[in-house]
Amino acid sequence: MRKFYLLFLLLMLIFSCKDESFLEIEDNTSDPTSNYNFGSTAQKNFQGVVLDTNGQPVSGATVTIGASTATTNLKGLFTFKNASVKENFAHIKVTKAGYVNASRVLAPTNGINQVNIMMIPVATTSTITSGSTSTVSLPNGTKVKFDGSFKDANGNAYSGNVNVAVFHLAPSNQYLNELMPGSFLATNSGGNARVMETFGMLHVQLTGSAGQNLQIANGHTAEITVPVDASQISNSPSTIPLWSYNEDTGMWKEEGSATKIGNIYVGTVSHFSWWNCDAQFAQATMKVTVKNAAGQVLPNIKVTLKRSSQSYETYGMTDNAGMVSGIVPAGEALSLKVYDVCNNVIYTSNVGPFPAGIITTIPDITVNPTTTTSYTIQGNLKTCSNTDVTDGYVILKPVISTNYFQYLSVPVNSTGGFTFNTYSCNANPQFTYEGFDSANFQTTNEITFTATSNNVNLGNIMACNSLSEFINYKIDNQPVVYVLGLINAQWTGLTPTSPNMSPKQLRINSMNAAGPFFSMTQNNMLGVAASFTSNYGFEFSGGAITSNNGNLVVNVTSFGAVGDYIDFTVNGTYTNSSGNHTFTATGHVKRDL
Repeated sequence: MRKFYLLFLLLMLIFSCKDESFLEIEDNTSDPTSNYNFGSTAQKNFQGVVLDTNGQPVSGATVTIGASTATTNLKGLFTFKNASVKENFAHIKVTKAGYVNASRVLAPTNGINQVNIMMIPVATTSTITSGSTSTVSLPNGTKVKFDGSFKDANGNAYSGNVNVAVFHLAPSNQYLNELMPGSFLATNSGGNARVMETFGMLHVQLTGSAGQNLQIANGHTAEITVPVDASQISNSPSTIPLWSYNEDTGMWKEEGSATKIGNIYVGTVSHFSWWNCDAQFAQATMKVTVKNAAGQVLPNIKVTLKRSSQSYETYGMTDNAGMVSGIVPAGEALSLKVYDVCNNVIYTSNVGPFPAGIITTIPDITVNPTTTTSYTIQGNLKTCSNTDVTDGYVILKPVISTNYFQYLSVPVNSTGGFTFNTYSCNANPQFTYEGFDSANFQTTNEITFTATSNNVNLGNIMACNSLSEFINYKIDNQPVVYVLGLINAQWTGLTPTSPNMSPKQLRINSMNAAGPFFSMTQNNMLGVAASFTSNYGFEFSGGAITSNNGNLVVNVTSFGAVGDYIDFTVNGTYTNSSGNHTFTATGHVKRDL
């Protein structure tokens, strides 16, 4: 049987100039009904990238850990620093309109944990009508049969057209771990923590004619049909537990079972989120560090595990400190392999069995990638004034890659130095790098080079490019949100340029179609630098403030002519339905009128 007992992906550090969001957060919510060992509260670092199913960045997505949020930038990147999570459990959630809610659960390491997430666009598979039996199918044999009874989010009966979006996730999918929610950590009907073996997943989203979310009506059910991979049919059990995903706890919950009929599983469900046909096993946690013969830790190394009866291997990627950590089945002898980037096996051994509920760190693994595929790339990141960057990162990625998530990133040291140990399948491979000076919000921009030897010294690389305009704002202890790209700033003077503008009004609006939004108006602006405590209005991603609910000081520190810059700061408090909040903002924008 194929067992996807997740070795959590802990890889490459992704960072973005000016768009990064460092934060400190509350503890994650864990599942009180599970006996899983969540561990004590710990401070961990996370960086990640959010892509769609075509490998394109998803910008403007909201990333949440506990009560705090960050927003992905134009490259789909986000950052959390010193996040307060559990030692053995970190739950990251990502949402954006038009996409299925996504999440990732990690057993975090002490390095910088990489979070790779792929979001699924919501696409209507079929439109059905309430009140009658309907079946929605995919070409691969996936089916959902409805009895025609639906309800809205308030529990009221719904009548009318129902848009049904169905997505089947096969165990053989290359991006299974990035597409599925959470991890393979689950709680069975007895409250016991389990690691699961998937035989297929299904997501169904129901919306009404006005776009409202719908569910199956109380007391009613739907029948789901999930195809089994051809390589799993002979080893798949005749009856298998069904598991639904809980977006609040980040864990799967056992709910009923499905029966195998030929090459499909058929089961009955009473609600829709993600559903999973999975066998269950007691869980353990394994950690290991991978190094080369010189003792250097190796990031972005693929480590796989496999039971003898499995059809496929499951894998994890080492983080920036060379460590991979994840949940594995307890009491099982496992075959471990290490692969290089060319998918060559460079190490094999047997590990386990591991005791249930225990974290086991096995001895370091030493591998010897061939010199034709191994590359050491180093350099020094400098500011535009030729001083060392002491707070920054460098990203490295191959120009040609078969994996959407094949990035590497390392922080610079106290003198701006950085080193990558990486691999390629080709002689004289091309890479791109980009260095970021986070203190001064400057970047090198992406630069392509050819590695003509196995040791490449890039020398001093200069972060001298900065965005000409930016706004950032912060709510309470949430991460700083950076608004970048096109920003329009106008002052009406005594002659409004549109019917919606007042005399002597300053209006600043972000113009990006994607990413976080920010709008500011300040009335009675006389055209000189000044401070204001009234007649203001702000709208931003997730909130709004006016003089009626805010107690702010708007300080315009510089008011340039058209083509020059307006600089401002905002500090104070405001109140909304969730309580009292602090609010700060800073802007450096070019005046357009």
